[in-house]
Amino acid sequence: MKITTEPREDHQVQITAELEPEILQQYKRRAARKISEQAKVPGFRPGKAPYDVIRRLYGEDAIQSQAIELIVDDYYPKVLEEAKIDPSGPGTLEKIINQDPPTFSFTVPLMPEIILPDYRSVRKEYHLETVTDEDVDRYMRILQRSHATIEPAERSAEKGDLVYLKISARFMEVPEGEEVDFIKETPLQVFIGDESPENDNWPYKGFSNELIGLSANEEKTIQYVYPDSHESEKLRGRSVEFKVVVQSVKSLTLPELNDEFAKTVGEFETLQELKERIHVSIEQNRIQEYDQKFLNELVDQIVEQSIIKYPPQVLDHQIEHAMEDLESDLKQRSMDLPTYLKTRNMSRDELIANEIRPVSKRRLERSLVLEEISKQEKISVQPEELESAFAATMQGLRESPGFDKYQKGASRRDFNQAVVLDTANRLFNQHLMERLKNIAMGLQEVEKTGEDEIGQAEAKIEGNESPAASNLETQAIDSVAKEESISPQSESSFSERINESNKPSD
Repeated sequence: MKITTEPREDHQVQITAELEPEILQQYKRRAARKISEQAKVPGFRPGKAPYDVIRRLYGEDAIQSQAIELIVDDYYPKVLEEAKIDPSGPGTLEKIINQDPPTFSFTVPLMPEIILPDYRSVRKEYHLETVTDEDVDRYMRILQRSHATIEPAERSAEKGDLVYLKISARFMEVPEGEEVDFIKETPLQVFIGDESPENDNWPYKGFSNELIGLSANEEKTIQYVYPDSHESEKLRGRSVEFKVVVQSVKSLTLPELNDEFAKTVGEFETLQELKERIHVSIEQNRIQEYDQKFLNELVDQIVEQSIIKYPPQVLDHQIEHAMEDLESDLKQRSMDLPTYLKTRNMSRDELIANEIRPVSKRRLERSLVLEEISKQEKISVQPEELESAFAATMQGLRESPGFDKYQKGASRRDFNQAVVLDTANRLFNQHLMERLKNIAMGLQEVEKTGEDEIGQAEAKIEGNESPAASNLETQAIDSVAKEESISPQSESSFSERINESNKPSD
């Protein structure tokens, strides 16, 4: 067998394979038998008709065509082996160059190739804003207001009032093809002078103060120019005209902040205890949000400096998953894709090209880079750590509605296995992100661990699935077995399913 390979720019390889001439004759005999097995030949049992009879009935071309198909099926794996090609997915028979001797041209997608920068030298400053007494007091005021007595106010709106209104908005200057409406008429409740960012940032910061002095049934038109630094690229520098119609004004009578108030809020004996709990809660949320932003920016920086090569089929597969997820989400909202596209005034191809493909490409490249980092850093999850986390997760789930339906049989085993996978993935990603954070902050020279005891894993962030390597999940079966008596056969079956799930799909 003569093999020649030619790399392509799209991270695939063109393989030309020429086989020995006698192979065609051997396979023509097999092809004739196969035809005789599938066809009814008068006077002969299936598969027993002589070659000459099959050739006379179906022709030489039919036999040769069937022979070529059999040769490709049998020899394609041998071609890959001899060419020393490890494909990332199924190849394509591009052309039958010659039938005698059998000569074929295949296009084969290669495994992704990731060349990382010196990511261990990347540094990023970590500035987490500390929680102050003012932060706690601001939250206390929100909590106090949520327990306030609300009454109609027969007057114009003042700071501290709750205003019910309808709001609409349009862009002052609209590029061709873009809708004029920014906000179609929408009901809205606004606390005037609310200092909390989550309540005073929409539709822009300080909007509530525009309502001061307005009474029920009054209207007001407001023009606002969004700053060039606005988080939404679509709104940066845009002039928008808002129209508000006040429906009613409500005044609030706030409860006194004391120990009795703390008891009504939750299981707190004193106001100070409530404040301490709020402080911890704000701090935890702030750390989580800041870390997510910090790590996303850090990973983007590493991805930008990396050399990432992959065949187009890998991205196509990612796009297919994204479209399936979108259709599933739409179904939960009682909508199908054609209806959604109609509301967006775009075609399926436009949706993929403008939105789905860029997001899928970004996620894929982040995933590939993180997978390569996890290999180099030899990130692992210890079995006892996974067992403990699994037990804690199951304890919490037992208190969830509908848990009883997973109590027995195969459904319980499948449920447990799904929890194991999710827990393993979560712990693995936590370790990987913590390692990257420590490296970027320069807190210490993080040394690589020894050989991974449980195996390597892929890492994907931003809500994507992040399957860990099959070895890790197989080790986790011990945890499941303690919850549900799983036989060795069940463990083997589960391991096989995991390995299957990691194979490239057709």
